[in-house]
Amino acid sequence: MNNKNFSDYDISLRGQLFVNLPVTVIIIITAFGLSMFFDVNFKIALLVGMVLGWIYWSFSVKRWIQWATKNDVDIDRLVKIGKRGLLVWSKNTVETVTKHNKTPFI
Repeated sequence: MNNKNFSDYDISLRGQLFVNLPVTVIIIITAFGLSMFFDVNFKIALLVGMVLGWIYWSFSVKRWIQWATKNDVDIDRLVKIGKRGLLVWSKNTVETVTKHNKTPFI
């Protein structure tokens, strides 16, 4: 058992750095890369970037939730922090990981 107590800021920061930042980078690089180097319509390239970002989000948010629960972060607290940081939309996302051990998709 880990006795380290994390603040809301620590938990949120880890989520932002390991979930939202990479998602944003994936979307931007994909959109600009496809539209500039492969002459794909920017809207289509942006859509592809969003799909790739969403796929990455589903796996990375699961790892973030698992990390938090292994460090004794209460589920309700995690949902509150996740919603505030735009990491999760509802308690269902967290419960999908914690109770069902599945990767959330929406």
